[in-house]
Amino acid sequence: MMKSTALLAPALLLLGAIASSPTVAREQTDAEQETVGVASPGAALMPKPAIEIMRGTVESVDEGNDTIRIRLSGETSVPLKVQDGLIFNAVRFGDQVKVSVREIAGTKTIVGLEKR
Repeated sequence: MMKSTALLAPALLLLGAIASSPTVAREQTDAEQETVGVASPGAALMPKPAIEIMRGTVESVDEGNDTIRIRLSGETSVPLKVQDGLIFNAVRFGDQVKVSVREIAGTKTIVGLEKR
């Protein structure tokens, strides 16, 4: 027990010294910022995928395939994936809705829904 404590104490002191040492700030080059990716300070400035707002009537609800078909106007209807399965509890055939749609993995997906 004494040996492990004797070995652990210097390691903890070293970690404490590293954690409390001052850091030198420098600007990153454009190439460095691109390779850092999402964790870079500029990541907050990256645009989010566009959200499209659609208004229409629920034409069908297919919980098995995680889709809802919305009739937008006249003969135009569009099947949309559902991101949150709780949406199925909120809508029924014939409901007037306003949906927020974002393309996720190449599929138009409902990310928000309001009944009108």
